[in-house]
Amino acid sequence: MVMQAQKLKARQDKLAQDASLRSFHGYVHEQLQSDRRDDILQHARARIGLWKKGKLCSAYYIRFWSGVVAAGDSDTFKQRVLDASGRRALGMMQNTPFSFLMREFH
Repeated sequence: MVMQAQKLKARQDKLAQDASLRSFHGYVHEQLQSDRRDDILQHARARIGLWKKGKLCSAYYIRFWSGVVAAGDSDTFKQRVLDASGRRALGMMQNTPFSFLMREFH
């Protein structure tokens, strides 16, 4: 009984974390439609550059996010991040070059 309650709590926590990631990336999408777009993309490119230089994450994440940032538009972001299949999208969102925007979110 205790184990079931722990599993349920862990599942609920994971769903809440996933919802928070989606909400944050919805905010990023909004910001990419604003006059801040170029600055945000430049900051994200710099973040990805640090990942490459320091080998801080998988080449897969670097390629994925480099493509999204290089496209430079909110439609591509929406398609490849927000509208991507659940597991893939959440995996990408967990390792985001837009984390610098988290301090202003909410």
